[in-house]
Amino acid sequence: MVKKGSEERILKLIQEADRPVSTREIAIKLNIAWHTADRYCLKLQLKEKISTFTIGKSTAWFMRDNKRGDKK
Repeated sequence: MVKKGSEERILKLIQEADRPVSTREIAIKLNIAWHTADRYCLKLQLKEKISTFTIGKSTAWFMRDNKRGDKK
């Protein structure tokens, strides 16, 4: 069962981070499944609130800079 407010908690965690945050880090810090963290991050990406990049097999998430038009 997914905890209520997961999307908001993920967004807050990414906002407060001083560097991009991996899906694994999000899952561990918020005590949710990796798949849940990934799914909500993808939803936030579709809403254009966060962006992503990959390093090897890891995905890192960061706040989108809408002033700059951070489109990839």
